[in-house]
Amino acid sequence: MAANNSITRERVVKVADALPCAPRVLEELKTLLANPNSDMEQVAGLLRRDGTLTARIIRVANGVMYNRGDPVGSLEDALARVGYSEVYRLTSMASMLQLMDLPLRFYPITNQRLRENSLLCGLVMEGLAGDLGLDARTAYTAGLLRSVGAVVLDATAQKDLRYVRPTPIGPEGLMAWEQQMFGLTSCEAGAAVLRAWRFQVDVYVAVRDQYVHNLAVDPLPLAKLLNVAINEAEKAGLTLPGCAPYTAAQADTVRESLQLSEEHVAEATKRAMFKFERMRDVLK
Repeated sequence: MAANNSITRERVVKVADALPCAPRVLEELKTLLANPNSDMEQVAGLLRRDGTLTARIIRVANGVMYNRGDPVGSLEDALARVGYSEVYRLTSMASMLQLMDLPLRFYPITNQRLRENSLLCGLVMEGLAGDLGLDARTAYTAGLLRSVGAVVLDATAQKDLRYVRPTPIGPEGLMAWEQQMFGLTSCEAGAAVLRAWRFQVDVYVAVRDQYVHNLAVDPLPLAKLLNVAINEAEKAGLTLPGCAPYTAAQADTVRESLQLSEEHVAEATKRAMFKFERMRDVLK
């Protein structure tokens, strides 16, 4: 076993806390936006704490999705352009991009593909959440941050396993490979980090159980929905190595357990792809 089970959840959280990444601001932002007495000035004050995130927000606001003529050059103008209702989507998108700029050495995947996969998963989940009585913003967050564990686990391995050579992902799938390489899966790592960053339980449990594989209990609906979204991203060609054994083989069973028809999911994915193509320009 290459890593001798040397990477722990505690170690991953410690590394994550030192990374220049912004997703931890999202829960505070969600609370602020839910307060009817809050205003855009307070939102701007929160986001301005992170200069890199501010720059990302301005860049996303100038993308095709929100472009309305002249480019914006300040955080205040960016927030004014998208409006109060879109602030969370804008910020979560920017924070995901910031996190997924971190270079990967162990995972055989490009940062661009990771960003694309995460965005489409978030959009598919957002589009289907209401049909299941789930909060669309929470669903979008879980999809967008589904791979946070892989990014942080890779960053940890670069520090602690710098002399270890990555092996190919075998037919057993991603989680089996992660256990062999790190002694910890990206799902476990992601859940630990999101919990430490004070994301709500539905989000980090959904990330932990996203492959609904060998679980002792029936997974949360949000975890099942994330599994559906991952499978839709796979079908759209935005594959991540090693995920298919946990999605394609059980896709119909998971979807039917949510009482979602194949046609309904396909229509939601079509709408998500339309949004995805409009937002894709800022992923590079």
